[in-house]
Amino acid sequence: MKIKDFRVLVAELGLLTPVQRSAVIAALSSKGSAGDVVALIEAEFAKAPACGHCGSEAFSKWGVATGMKRYMCKSCERTFNALTGTPLAHLQKREKWLDYARAIVDGLSLRKAAKRVGVHLETSFRWRHRFLSASKNAKAATVTGIVEADETFILKSAKGSKRLVGRAPRKRGGTAKKKGLSTDEHDCVLIVRDRGGATTDQVIPNLLARTFAAYLAPVVAKDAILVSDGRDAYGAFAHAENILHIPIITSRGEHAYKGFHIQNVNAYTSRLKDWLRPFKGVASWYLPSYLGWRRAIERLGENFTPERCLQAAYRCRST
Repeated sequence: MKIKDFRVLVAELGLLTPVQRSAVIAALSSKGSAGDVVALIEAEFAKAPACGHCGSEAFSKWGVATGMKRYMCKSCERTFNALTGTPLAHLQKREKWLDYARAIVDGLSLRKAAKRVGVHLETSFRWRHRFLSASKNAKAATVTGIVEADETFILKSAKGSKRLVGRAPRKRGGTAKKKGLSTDEHDCVLIVRDRGGATTDQVIPNLLARTFAAYLAPVVAKDAILVSDGRDAYGAFAHAENILHIPIITSRGEHAYKGFHIQNVNAYTSRLKDWLRPFKGVASWYLPSYLGWRRAIERLGENFTPERCLQAAYRCRST
């Protein structure tokens, strides 16, 4: 580009809208190359090379196809490449994967992501849930020390469903017909978080004590101190597991007890709901994926990059 034209371009950058600026930044920061994606994926494959069909480590080289090395498994006698058995298998337009991963990092809606990357809305939908496959199950296996637990309610949504049973359609991001919170019209998300930031959550079907116990028992350390609101289910679980329990009963005006509180988990819940709001309703079926997406943002922070996003999806192998 000539110097005169470059100066005109720089002068016009100030006229860009915020969305246009984001698109320019994404375009400049993206590698935008199918070769870069292949190199990234094959580097991940090289860390633990195995057949994508049966998991065998006995295989030989079998040429190159669609820009990727292929192998022949000596156990199941099938050919495969580094993508076989991963959520990324059979996806096209590899040169756009890093751009789309950047859209996920930036928290864009499906339509905005599709527009930025230049793919169809259906492709945007498919890619999002393939890329987030690993995040959905990436939870803290154990929470220790001072553990805060609370539940939050998100309006149920059949967004995208062609068959709606049990109620009339409503505008996305609408409100429940009945007052109050219940699992009839809301998805209940149980969130458990310790002071070290380790977080796990689960969409639970009901508010029964045995349901809470089923999800809390595998993750809460036996020597932990459980801090929660006054719901009886927490007390019943703590009593059964012989875990010290400190209930904070806000209806009595309590917000802390001798330095113990649930402000950590409440702050996390607030950030989660603020982040979900621009999506204008998340389909209940896909809510676990969005919860995992948010956990990844919280866990990785600035390290949540397009490359990390693709690497995580690759590691979610079926074998």
